[in-house]
Amino acid sequence: MPPPEKTQQKARRLMHRRAIDCEGYLREDGLWEVEARLVDTKPFLQRDRFRGDVPAGAPVHDIRLRLAVDDRLIVRETETNMAATPFPTCIEVDGILQRLIGEQIGRGWRETVRRKIGKLDTCTHLAELLGPAVTTLFQTMSYGKRPDGGDSMDSHRDTSNPPFFINGCHSWRTDGPIVAEIFPQFATAPKAHD
Repeated sequence: MPPPEKTQQKARRLMHRRAIDCEGYLREDGLWEVEARLVDTKPFLQRDRFRGDVPAGAPVHDIRLRLAVDDRLIVRETETNMAATPFPTCIEVDGILQRLIGEQIGRGWRETVRRKIGKLDTCTHLAELLGPAVTTLFQTMSYGKRPDGGDSMDSHRDTSNPPFFINGCHSWRTDGPIVAEIFPQFATAPKAHD
């Protein structure tokens, strides 16, 4: 990322790198699936009490999750893999996402996750990875099951129930121009500004 023109860049040293990678799939059985991976690395040798010397570039964390949902965004399958963790106890949370099977992703999802999986029952990084995994699912499903040559709104346009993304962000607010154009049935009058 280039620095802003008004800011003079200071000399700096890379101390940590986090990479998050997500891929979304449509399975042959009709379920939607996302695989998400979080990898933390350090560019220097680490002396680790539990793992011994960890070479530069070796993962501090290498955590993966998989979610499979149906068309209504109900979680049908989950899987986790804690390939690299800083503490031997981290792997004890493997399988914790099973508690989400049967839950529906949508409004109130974060609260559902907090209720079903307490912060001391899971790994912070695994819980954080759910965010990009779920937004990747939304993007994966956005063109429907036959995406070639279509518009991402084709499967939503004539609905009588607001799609999950309405009022989910600035552009999809009901009093904005995007909803007014694409989903006039859910548009509300713009708010008056003082």
